[in-house]
Amino acid sequence: MKSHPRNARIKGDPFLPSRFIFGDAVEEKGLEPYEYVIHTEAPAFVCRLVGMDLTPFAGREQDGFHSSVLYDESHHLTHYVTNSGFRLFDFNFWGDLPTAAQLQKICDEAMQVYQRLQKAYVDREVAPKERDFRLVPTEPLPPAERQSRINELVTMCRESLQNPVRRMQLAASIQQALSGGDQAVFTEAQLQLHDDPAARKLLLEGAHQGIACPEVMRADGSVVSYELWAFPLVLSRAQGGMWWHFPLLEQVEPALAETLSLPPETILWMSPTIFTVETLSERNCQSLVHLAATMDAGCDLALHDVAAARASFEAASKVSEPQLVLAWLPFIVERGRLPLLQVRQHARAALDVTMPLVQQALSAEMVYGEAELFMPLPWWDALAAGTYAYNRKRFAMAMALLGLGQSPEGLHVVAEYLPEQQAYDVQIFNQDQMLLTRTPWLLTPDLNPDRQLAWHDLQSCLQQAGLPVIEVKPRLH
Repeated sequence: MKSHPRNARIKGDPFLPSRFIFGDAVEEKGLEPYEYVIHTEAPAFVCRLVGMDLTPFAGREQDGFHSSVLYDESHHLTHYVTNSGFRLFDFNFWGDLPTAAQLQKICDEAMQVYQRLQKAYVDREVAPKERDFRLVPTEPLPPAERQSRINELVTMCRESLQNPVRRMQLAASIQQALSGGDQAVFTEAQLQLHDDPAARKLLLEGAHQGIACPEVMRADGSVVSYELWAFPLVLSRAQGGMWWHFPLLEQVEPALAETLSLPPETILWMSPTIFTVETLSERNCQSLVHLAATMDAGCDLALHDVAAARASFEAASKVSEPQLVLAWLPFIVERGRLPLLQVRQHARAALDVTMPLVQQALSAEMVYGEAELFMPLPWWDALAAGTYAYNRKRFAMAMALLGLGQSPEGLHVVAEYLPEQQAYDVQIFNQDQMLLTRTPWLLTPDLNPDRQLAWHDLQSCLQQAGLPVIEVKPRLH
């Protein structure tokens, strides 16, 4: 395109506008207290529209839709009124003037269109437009190709310790290993580096950085840098199963950005897909590498086939299975725009604003009992903080269920590690070796969950409670 010369005649676009156009107008003090209606076809006119009108006319109290065109003799003005509370007035016509019957028919059609428009606004606010899903890829490689990629990654990690050029290439190799459909590539690579702590540390640090601070390349070739944050969430359910996609979480975005005092035009996108301990443990957090790119593309991440997952959830919901669920609500922010100190300063206000919207989003898709939301933190910190709070909450509930008659004296704990659940089974016995209750103690979800860290945390908690503990090593078959 090129600029118009100053004296050029302006060409219009070759399409007709909608027959009825509704809109607001601005005056010196802000928005005018009424809307405007424009009729673009003959007889063309513009008029004002107000609601909650109680002007008396013959059909005001009748059932169904009724309208009338009235004439105000004192002001010499025509008014169109309906028994649904709308009034059109201050008509300005272009061209031939219509008869009262013609004007009433046109205004009746305008009110039908206006009602549909208001319904569309409500539907847009309550139910955001469905977006496309991107399914997390799960495509195991042939054994020979898998082993080849594992060896390549292991070799690159070891060479990166001495070769800066290889270290620059390592980030791309780690990204490829995480984003591929075969999670065994990254997992086996770090296991093979068990005897080389420095190279293994380099591998894990690169993976943590790639997930927490993702770089997204768009179709136009531009690159956007994000940070991954999350709200830890604990909720109770009386039924079995747990759903993971909540479209109304999009409503959190503007409220959260405003409360955290983010600079204008800063990107903050909340993921409608939440992550539970089980979904993170299923692939040891590797699925997270797809999250930022999916959200930047305007899509939602699907952990499993959506139709099959929904059917499984609805079937599980028919079973009574009280549960306390730990989950995280992730969101991405442009890198460097959200300092942690700023989040701490606005944390209480952010929780107050966010919690009602989160409750609305959850209740729209799933029946739950109570929910507790924690302060947003960078992703890996959010995982650690959520697990810390959840473990102590479960342990406190287990102790409370023992009743007031039980005292810590004479009680002891046996903690057995369950590798398949990535948790300790904490069993509380009395002095007669009778099992009183048991509760899980979760490992923090990670690319490489740290059992020793969870064990020391459990020891510290039990020491504060005055309970001795014995660790039972996992039984490997």
